[in-house]
Amino acid sequence: MKNTFLILLIFSTLSCLSQSVTTEKAEPDLENLISDFVSTDWGKVYKAKDSLLNIGKQSIPYLIKLLDNPKDFKKLENTADLIYPGATEFYGHDWFINYDLDWIAIRAGWALENLTSQNFGFTENVITEKELIELHKKNYSKYIENGKHDVNFERTKFKELDIIIKRVKDWWKENENGWTALNGLKKAIFSEDINRQLAAIQQMRYPRFKIKGYNQEWFDREIRDRIIELNKTDNEELKLQTGYLIRE
Repeated sequence: MKNTFLILLIFSTLSCLSQSVTTEKAEPDLENLISDFVSTDWGKVYKAKDSLLNIGKQSIPYLIKLLDNPKDFKKLENTADLIYPGATEFYGHDWFINYDLDWIAIRAGWALENLTSQNFGFTENVITEKELIELHKKNYSKYIENGKHDVNFERTKFKELDIIIKRVKDWWKENENGWTALNGLKKAIFSEDINRQLAAIQQMRYPRFKIKGYNQEWFDREIRDRIIELNKTDNEELKLQTGYLIRE
């Protein structure tokens, strides 16, 4: 009996040590990813962002911590064809992201909204991808001559940023214990917020990260009827995207 107790005690101790080592290993990984995420190099930023999303819930406190300094500014470099509110040129075939990624708090908001399927309000809606395409068509002769378009974004989010940051922190305080990416996806689809609905559909059609528990069986059981309902909407984009999702 004494030997059995001793074996159990050793096993328990080793198990605790193993968990401690795993936690210690995970923490530096997240810290390194955050370091890349807040850098000026666009290649590092989007790769770190994808990794943070795949880590999932554990990333959220680290991203929320980045909201503590709303004036932190890191101008992106090596952006290639990226078009975003910090860009000044459009090449007619760019990757469009409507978040002002030069501001670290808004960059964190970009990752947080993608991960949580929430719409906290970080996006810049001063110009849309459709409007950029129209700009390309309208000024095509200028594009042929210069190989690019000049664009001018008017930033609107700075007046609201304190309110948006409080919204995020209040949401996390209320949802930290029970939140999962899968539940977040479902709540977005059942919300009345078209931006959340479209973002969730985009995640299902072209996954930015893997969501545990998301599969065809879950889709059919939990949200197919809601997707069919949304497909009857008058909104053209929502109707189009839900139609694609139903047929895929």
